[in-house]
This record gives sequence, C-alpha cells and structure tokens, in this order.
Amino acid sequence: MARPRFAILGSGRGSNAECLMEAFAATVTDADLVLVVTDVAGAPILDKAAAHGVPAVVIDGNQERRETAMLAALSEARVGHLLLAGYMQILSPGFLGRFGGTILNIHPSLLPEFAGLDAPARQWEAGVRVAGATVHFVDEGVDSGPILVQGRIEVRGDEGPNGLAHRILTEVEHRIYPRALRLLVDQLAAEEGGTAAPGTVRRTLISVHDKTGVVEFGRRLAKADVTIIASGGTAATLEEAGIPVIRVEAETGSPEILGGRVKTLHPAVHAGILADRRQPDHLRQLAEHGHVPIDLVVCSLYPFEQVVAAGAGRDEAIENIDIGGPTLVRAAAKNADGGVSVVVDPADYERVLGHIEATGAIPASVRRDLAARAFALVADYDAAIAAWFAGGDRPDLGRFVWSQPLRYGENPHQSAILHVAPGGRGVAAGTLLQGKDLSYNNLLDLDAAYRSAYGGGSHRCAVVKHTNPCGLAEADDQTVAFTKGLSGDPMAAFGSVLGFNHILETATAEAILRSELFVECIAAPGFTEGALRVLAARRNLRLVAVPPGDPNPARSLHVVGGGLLVQDPDPGPTDPGEWEVVTKRGVDDTTLGELAFAMGVVAFLKSNAVCVTSDRTLRGAGAGLMSRVDACRLALEKAGEKVAGAVLASDGFFPFDDSVRLAAEAGIVAVVQPGGSRRDREVIEACNELGLAMVFAGRRHFRH
Repeated sequence: MARPRFAILGSGRGSNAECLMEAFAATVTDADLVLVVTDVAGAPILDKAAAHGVPAVVIDGNQERRETAMLAALSEARVGHLLLAGYMQILSPGFLGRFGGTILNIHPSLLPEFAGLDAPARQWEAGVRVAGATVHFVDEGVDSGPILVQGRIEVRGDEGPNGLAHRILTEVEHRIYPRALRLLVDQLAAEEGGTAAPGTVRRTLISVHDKTGVVEFGRRLAKADVTIIASGGTAATLEEAGIPVIRVEAETGSPEILGGRVKTLHPAVHAGILADRRQPDHLRQLAEHGHVPIDLVVCSLYPFEQVVAAGAGRDEAIENIDIGGPTLVRAAAKNADGGVSVVVDPADYERVLGHIEATGAIPASVRRDLAARAFALVADYDAAIAAWFAGGDRPDLGRFVWSQPLRYGENPHQSAILHVAPGGRGVAAGTLLQGKDLSYNNLLDLDAAYRSAYGGGSHRCAVVKHTNPCGLAEADDQTVAFTKGLSGDPMAAFGSVLGFNHILETATAEAILRSELFVECIAAPGFTEGALRVLAARRNLRLVAVPPGDPNPARSLHVVGGGLLVQDPDPGPTDPGEWEVVTKRGVDDTTLGELAFAMGVVAFLKSNAVCVTSDRTLRGAGAGLMSRVDACRLALEKAGEKVAGAVLASDGFFPFDDSVRLAAEAGIVAVVQPGGSRRDREVIEACNELGLAMVFAGRRHFRH
C-alpha cells in the first residue's frame, strides 16, 4: 500500500496546522504531508510551512476558480486526504466528493452542540460547565460529519469567552488533532489490509518504578520513531534526558487523582492496549471513541515485597500495592496475539529493541514469551500480597521474573529451565565467568557447595558430589581450607563442585591445579585476577561469582505428585551454648566447637546422615541411607585411621544404642545429636558405660 499523502488547508495563524506538521515529523511518520494551501496571501501559516519544509501555495478568487486551481495543485502533488485547520471557505459537494470522505476538520465545541461560528462565545453565554473541541469528517452540512475525536475541559467561572476560546485551542485542539490524524492513518491502513507487520511498534506506554536502563531504552525507541507515552516519575526521568514524551494525562485528558492512585486507569489507555489489531471492528470502535492504539507496554510494579521486608507499617504497605501497573501488564499480555507486546523486566529491553530496530515489529513468538513472563510476574506479585493480607497463613513462594533454558535436566532426555528471582543472592543469580553453560545438576551442586561453605569469618571450602559434601573444612588460610577439604574423601571428590565463602585467591587456584583434581565448577563470592588467569588453563572449568549476601532461599519448595510442598528453610544448628551435655563425661570448649562444626556439616547431608570431623575437617560421611546405623558405619569407615579422637554428629536422634557403640569402638570421643528418642536413656547409659561424651542439640536437621 502506498503511503497516505496529505495536504493542509488553512486561512489564518496556523497553530493547529503547526501541531499537525509536528505530528508528521514525530508521530505520524508512516504518512506524508506534501502541501499546504491557503486562500490568504501573507497568512502566518505560510511561514510555518516554510519552517517545516512543506511546499505551500496561495490560491484565492471566487469559489469555482479557487476550487479548480486547488484541485489541480492537489492532483499534481498526488494528495489523497485533506486536513482543514482554520480554513474559512465553504467546500462544494463536488470538491468534497473528490476525496472519498477523508477530509478532517476541527471545531471548538463538543459537537453536535454549538455547530457553526463563534462556538466558544456561545458556550460561555450558555453557561456550560464542560466545553471542548471535536475532530470530525467533513460532509455537505455544517460541522455535521462523523465524529472521530473529542476532548473536554471544565469551564472556569472567571475566564470569559476569550479565555475559554484560548484554552479550547491550546489545551484541547492542539492535543486531539494530532491524535485524530494518527487514528485516520491507522484506519486507512486497516481498510487496505494494512502495511504494518503484526506486532509493529509505533506507540509505547512506559510506566516503571525500576528506572534501570529506561533512559537508554527510551532514547533508542525515540530514534526508531516510536512515540513514547509515560506516567509521573517515568516521564520526568525521560524528559530530563531530553527524550520526547507524551504525558499520560495529556493522552487521557484527565489529571492524576487520588494521590497518584489513578493515572493510567482510563479508556484512552486500556482501549488502545486491548484493541485486537486483527479485528477491523476493534479499530473502528477505537476511531469512534477517539482512542489510539498502544503497541508496547513497559511496566515495573511498586516494590511491595521490599517495602514490607524493610518493616513498613500497614498504611505504607497498602500504598505500595500496585493497581494500575498489574492492570496494564495483564491487558497487554492478554493481547499478545492481537499485536501488543509487554516488557516487565529491564533484562528484556535489549531483545525488544533488537526487533524494533531491525524490522519495526516484535514477532508473535517473542510477544507470547513476554506475555508468559508478565502473567507469571502478576501472579507472584498477587500471591505475595495475599500472603501478607492473610498474616502469613499462606507462605509467599517468591517471585521469579525471568528464566533461561538449560541444556537439559538431571538426564539428557529431560528438559529444564532456571527461573531467577529479582535481587537473588544465591548461585542462580551468579555470573558465569568461564566455562560452558551451567546444567541442571551443576546448579544443584553449586547451590549445595556454596551454601554449605557460606558464612563464618574463617575460610571454608566445601567439596560436593551429588549435592552432598564429601569434604568440608575450615581454616585461617584459604589454601589450607581447600587442602583439608579435599582430604575428606579424595576418591569421591573426582568430578566434584567446590564452594568457597571468600573471594578465591591466586594461591588457592594454584593449589587446585597442583592437586590434579577434576573439578566441574567452582562457586565463590568472586575471583582475584590472578586466580582467573591460573584457572583459565582449564577452559571447561566453570567459574561462578555469586552476589554478596545470604544465599539461602526464603522458602524451600518440593514438587510432589499433584502438589507443591512449601516450608521455611533450615536455619542450621542452634547456639552451642544452649546445648545440653547429657553424659557423665563432659566436653571442653574446643570439643564443643568441633561438635558445632560437625553439626553444621551434617545439616547439609541428605538424611539419614552421620559425619565424623576433627580439626574442623570432614573426615567421613554417611548420607542418604535408610538405616542410621549404616550411615554411622559408613562415616566411620570413610574416616579410617583419622577417626581416633574425632567427634561424630547425627542429623536425627539415635533410636538404639548400636551407633554409639560403633562410634566408641572406632575411637570417637564425643557425639552430638538432636535427642528426643523414646530410648534416649538407653543411649545415654551406653555412652556412660563406654566413657563417651554426648551432647543434645535439641534440633533435627533432616534433608530429603
């Protein structure tokens, strides 16, 4: 379809004509203004046309001579559509018929009331409370053609007819005439099958609480000739950066009210978003009601969860429940198949811009993916609010606002996706510095390694296989911590994942290479430049820098058939100072510290679990076994000759005395367990008989 070609007809100052010229330059770039015609020599409209580089002609004389000359000039310029802007001449039926009903005019009243001359003065004299202007199609009557757009203002009691006329012109006409032009061009495209690809982005609404990247995003949209509508603080941010913006209140004709609670909740916004571009009737109704399509919605929501987490009172929390944002997001996501795109995460800005800058349109597959993300965001957001209103009776499952596909799941025949929560501090939010993409199993093991090593002032190193620490040690020197951690089970450590609680140092990296240990991945809060240079020798070794902060999740989730189990995460062992020594043999501070280390290790092993430690080093572990005595036997066997003088920890109570008898026989000197068995007395008596110290920690650490 050929681009629509327009001419403006005007007789006076040309202020509306100038607004239309600016619209062709900024927002209606898929049509051309090719001629300005006036019947008044020296009219200001001629200067405005020259300033915008639009050819202009003066054609006067009687009606027959004037229209004959006008038709010749319009035909030579191949004009198909006319815009009247203060043209003070009557057009004959024959002239009107040459343009197929696509002549627009603007009138300073809310037609059909006050048609004809002096409309503002007559509205003032009539004492109307609401005045306005109308853009309509021109027919043979006087201001009687079909209405395209109307705009309204409240009449002020002291402004008088001249003041009212000025406000109608500047506050209404200059706003609605460019909108009407945009609607007409869209309607012409729809009637001819359309030239725009599905998903074409010509107008976007941006309303973001998180301003990350929004200035550069807006700058590139503007460069791609996308019209930007923005609300409140977003508009101010973009305007400050010199980016042209239409404020939401200018789009709707309504100011923000109720302290900002109502901004975008308006038909001018939501009709433009929800209109299905595939349905001509939707586009026709948009035109009838004076609304313009909005092709892209960019929105981030009020930070409800962060505000609540910071200790906000009830009133502040309620004011941070976003209403307009989720409504925008849901509307745009619903209409993905109808041509609308929605972005709820700055991480998607680049992908969306890539499509807009390359083709001007966002493909259907991308629109649907963005819609899925948007609906997931709103669902999680509402779930958090519901949990808060319920007083915590419904635990918040957390928000996951973007995801990335993984190579495969636990096995190559399983597909997998990683969903990431905003502001996450664990390995899911880590940065891969080296090596191949992470797999499902890599992430599970990295999580176990980093979380079991995390915390404490000393250096800790965890060596993990299949989510269980087979080595874990603590020392004042990081290299020593690694060496001790590796000594726990060197055979099991083959193909392991390492976790460190401090930035990985060059000396530690060199020790890893000297050990000739095959390591899959390493997680640490960071890596020195020297460590990165050293480890670059192993190109396939994955290095993950984890953001600072507690990596433990807010909720622990486990999917079961037909449902989802949700629990608070295990916070780890209680304060050893609160533990109870239940045997005749006591423990000194050094032994109590070792028992605390051992209980911290066993809390990260899969149940049933028992571990043996000495010198803050895991010596042997039995994990994931059906029998606790078998777990004990395996841990002692793994510890070997290092069991003498070591301590033993159990994640659950001992149901019988068999485990402590095995421990004493092997050379264990002290045991820590939760306690709570019906046979605790029998177990304690066995320890007393064997000269073994036992401490009750009072907290179980099952891990399934």
